[in-house]
Amino acid sequence: MLDKFCNSISDEAQLRIALTMGNLALPVWTEYFTKNPAAMDQLNALIADKNRVKGGLEKIDLEFPKRALEKIERSLASAKEKSTDRPIPIMKSDATLSPLLATCMQPLSNPQWDNTLNQSARLVFTSVFNILMWILKRRKTDFHETHIYVAINQGVDVVLRETIRSQRNINVILNEYEHHKRQDTEDSDWENALPVGRSEPLDQEDVYKKIIGEKVTKDQPGTTVAREVLRQMREEGKSYWNMMDEYTTGTSTTYSYKKETQGYSRHEFDAIVGSFSNTYPMTESEMLSFIAQQNLVDLRESGFEV
Repeated sequence: MLDKFCNSISDEAQLRIALTMGNLALPVWTEYFTKNPAAMDQLNALIADKNRVKGGLEKIDLEFPKRALEKIERSLASAKEKSTDRPIPIMKSDATLSPLLATCMQPLSNPQWDNTLNQSARLVFTSVFNILMWILKRRKTDFHETHIYVAINQGVDVVLRETIRSQRNINVILNEYEHHKRQDTEDSDWENALPVGRSEPLDQEDVYKKIIGEKVTKDQPGTTVAREVLRQMREEGKSYWNMMDEYTTGTSTTYSYKKETQGYSRHEFDAIVGSFSNTYPMTESEMLSFIAQQNLVDLRESGFEV
């Protein structure tokens, strides 16, 4: 039985199996929306003010599950550098994963979820959700199954249902991890690990201080999240621009990464009369330091998934 097998192997082994199954199932998600483009609007219609989760994306796009799995893989690799034998408890405090979980929770909390998309597409999405829930929030579902087992089972279901792999092929994947035996303290290690610590959000007084030019130090991302912002600049072409700064200074300032020069830069433009337009190169260290001091809400408004 799959559940007994999962209970006998390490957390890391289970996560790697879940990621493998999730990646194998990804084409099903892509193919479904390629054939049913209107379904993406139906999916996003499930996200409303009443079920919006702080930190979640305004809209889900075609690449969301792929990006989520890639970020989980990067988080695992980073955690392995800090703890080779127990990386999952370290991942519990990875702030770059929190927005992904928040995004997943939004449509899933809508009662119409089960009536939206086909079953295989839903399973791809909920598999990602269960991986993230298991890493960040809790071990078991209300039915006393571990979230990571549910994620693996959902991935296997899609892979078999859509004839992506045979049962024999899946058994070969599972057998690669049969010697990764579970240790007695793995659950307690995760329980005792620190969760994601987010700063106190901005209130109205903080917003007023920003308007009059005072420095607000709440809700800052820190170095780990700042590195993720820089990665999104490099790999996804995103840039940072703060509307409030432009309003108070009259200068439109954009921070970005140019692939042509393979470097970061700050572009300043006179938003009032257009008297200047200058670009200044920035080192990675300078950009990292700058982003780490910004507010999460401003980074999210610029499109960063943090």
